[in-house]
Amino acid sequence: MAQPDKKLDKFKSAVLKDAQEQREKILEEINDFRNTEMEKAEEDILHETYIMIQNEITAIKNQQSRKISLAELDGRRKLLKLREEITDKVFKETAARILDFSKTAEYITLICESAKTSCNLLPEGDIIIQVKNSDLAHAEKLIAASSRTSTVEENADIILGGVIIINRDKGLVINETLDLKLMSQKDWYTGSSGLTLEL
Repeated sequence: MAQPDKKLDKFKSAVLKDAQEQREKILEEINDFRNTEMEKAEEDILHETYIMIQNEITAIKNQQSRKISLAELDGRRKLLKLREEITDKVFKETAARILDFSKTAEYITLICESAKTSCNLLPEGDIIIQVKNSDLAHAEKLIAASSRTSTVEENADIILGGVIIINRDKGLVINETLDLKLMSQKDWYTGSSGLTLEL
């Protein structure tokens, strides 16, 4: 083989070797770049997946919280309605018993005593004694109990019984009706009956 051919082969061999090294270096860089990009893409996907899962968890928690809140609100509404129904029933039954009581001799004694006590609390002057319609029959007893000049008249707002004593000259009123006394017991009953709602 001639000298120039040897040199050419040597040069060719050197160039091929250098090209092979360059190729391997480029392939290694490509692999490194690919691995780096893949890791980065995996991290991005994992991060996005984590955020998506967290958002879903939050959405599910919020949805469950809303359902629980609505269920609690509905339960409270039902309990409140039941409490009102029980209270109404108790007070209707009590009112019926009071009406039955208002037909007894003890009731007549009670309203005469109420009239007497109330009239003693008011300053001198003419007195008006207001009663329910069926109590007008006891007008003479009420006037006698007041121990002063009195008139007895019907007050359509009195349903259960009792008396309202009025001294118009002094602008004073004493309400001793059983209607008022029963209504004033509603707040006490609601607090004492064990039917209160913790909201």
